[in-house]
Amino acid sequence: MNIILNARMLKISFIFLCFSSLFAGFENYIKKAEGKTYTNKIRNIDFIYMINLDKRPEKFEKSCKQLYPYGIYPYRFSAVNGWELTVEAINDIGLKYKPGMVRIMSTCYPPDYNGQPRHELFGKDKNCGYFCHCLAPGTIGIFLSHISVLQDAYDSGYERIWVMEDDIEVVRNPNIIPDLIDELTFLVGDWDMFFTDVDIRNNSTGKYVPCKGYAKRPDFVPANTKRFHKKKRIGKNFRKIGARFGATSIIYNRSGIEKLLNFFKKYGPFLPYDMDNYIVNGIKMYTVSKDIITNRINAPSDNGTPPPDD
Repeated sequence: MNIILNARMLKISFIFLCFSSLFAGFENYIKKAEGKTYTNKIRNIDFIYMINLDKRPEKFEKSCKQLYPYGIYPYRFSAVNGWELTVEAINDIGLKYKPGMVRIMSTCYPPDYNGQPRHELFGKDKNCGYFCHCLAPGTIGIFLSHISVLQDAYDSGYERIWVMEDDIEVVRNPNIIPDLIDELTFLVGDWDMFFTDVDIRNNSTGKYVPCKGYAKRPDFVPANTKRFHKKKRIGKNFRKIGARFGATSIIYNRSGIEKLLNFFKKYGPFLPYDMDNYIVNGIKMYTVSKDIITNRINAPSDNGTPPPDD
């Protein structure tokens, strides 16, 4: 009897390990937050991060110059440079085909393509990890950077964090944010993500770029897809949203951190971070009704092309 039970337990353990490692490739590339010091404390926020590539110190400096007059000093998180990932790493991170997944047009980086992408139906090459169509290595680095920050916040026990990218524009006094957090919590109770801008702005025209739908993944269909086009005014200062582009400046409650980490550790990345995060079932997202901190117009981007060498 003991032999049979042990054999069954061994089989169950083997199946669990196989399944748990199926989507966990990206976890090997989570980056540690080094040299954290307690440099800033504003009410209602435990820690403030700003994601910045080592090759873009000028972007961090330009953003911080806008924050320092308000007494806000973010911790600089050294971003993951997706352009420095090996092809082996990219394939480890990407989504692997399994029976039952939907074959949609995707992008992979085969080992024999010298780092160049190949665009084809998802799962055509069983040895490749896949991403959404035309996704570039720089965007993979953005995903890893945001997830690394969320993991650090979770491990640090933070209840609420503020995460900014390094291309911000301060439009209004950000010191009103703690009071807005109080107001939002009073009005809605639980929330997961609170954006300090109405929507992302087009990098050339400055006009808002609304999101009213979702992009498909081969392995996941979100519940209640009608929610993505809904937007509802909450009081005079907030909107409840179902979807949006951009991750320039977000305040996360621990509940949101947990939902996002759980989702990505189960499914892994496929879409850009700002298109994957809102499809998570049960995620509660809100924005301000008037921009406080938003994305800077005409800011250089390293998503689709590598940053300049030193």
